[in-house]
Amino acid sequence: MKNILNHYRENQAATRDIPFKRKVTLRYEITVILALAIIFVFFSILSPNFLGPLILPGILLIGAELGILALGQTFVIIVGEIDLSIASVYGWAAVIATLLSNNGFPYPVSLIIAIAFGCMVGFLNGLITQKFKIPALIATLGMMWILRGNLIGLFGGSFISYKGKESILLQSLGGRIGYFPRLFFWFIGIALLLNYILYHTRIGNWIFATGGNRETARALGVNTTRSKIASFVICSALAAFAGGAYIGRIDWFMTRIGMSSMGYGLEIEAIAASIMGGTAFTGGKGSIIAVSIAAFAFSSFKSGLILIGATGYWIDAAVAVLLILFCLLQRMGRSSNHT
Repeated sequence: MKNILNHYRENQAATRDIPFKRKVTLRYEITVILALAIIFVFFSILSPNFLGPLILPGILLIGAELGILALGQTFVIIVGEIDLSIASVYGWAAVIATLLSNNGFPYPVSLIIAIAFGCMVGFLNGLITQKFKIPALIATLGMMWILRGNLIGLFGGSFISYKGKESILLQSLGGRIGYFPRLFFWFIGIALLLNYILYHTRIGNWIFATGGNRETARALGVNTTRSKIASFVICSALAAFAGGAYIGRIDWFMTRIGMSSMGYGLEIEAIAASIMGGTAFTGGKGSIIAVSIAAFAFSSFKSGLILIGATGYWIDAAVAVLLILFCLLQRMGRSSNHT
């Protein structure tokens, strides 16, 4: 009888907390804002060009692209999973959108097909992990190498230029308005939409409940399997959108795309930005706002290191240290909440 009463109380507490348990205190937002400010001040002192017209737009562009990937990854991490295949989805989406456009498809149609491809990969990732009980780390790692291996096998070290028709949508994804890349405004819109989904819809409640306590959520009627599959689909769809949007920057930074290396390593950066934004790796907690700011802190930090002449190996080491520091801050914050 005592066990039944305890279980009832736990369920009642979980019922009250489901809509609000997903809230991350302002500590995470404040932490990443302070980190962003420190990074800006530090590199502005080391290099006066850091906030200049040549560097700042690039920081905003890279941050917006990384932010889109990190927000998708955040959905998956909140439900207690991880997706290592997003960089390969990103690369394939760029290939699909480019080749279809070059063969007569309007760019909007090419982008929609690329996003549909991403949704399919996300659905497969979710199906494999939930129906066949294969850990997401293994399933998405396998998917990553399947996609990357085929990309390299089919295209090798080739470069492909965009030769499709002009498109208003493509123009809205590329170029910039003043200092601000147009993709930055797309990112803001996506972040607002995802914030609404996560905090003001039933699927958002389900996602947080699934990651917080799957068994309790299931007992309360939450379809945890569907929540996890939906999170994988959202994550891959956003990765595909970012890959398809990459074509828009061709006139800005380059005239062609290196197919085999597209997006290489972005999955790690997306995970890092999500964790830096306070997303709990154990699931159940996450903040769209904090992750969005963390993506720009991450891109600012990397750009600053490049600007002062740091090489790739030193950059990777410095980024790893930054990630560990953020994790320590999270741990200290949780410890202080418990005391």
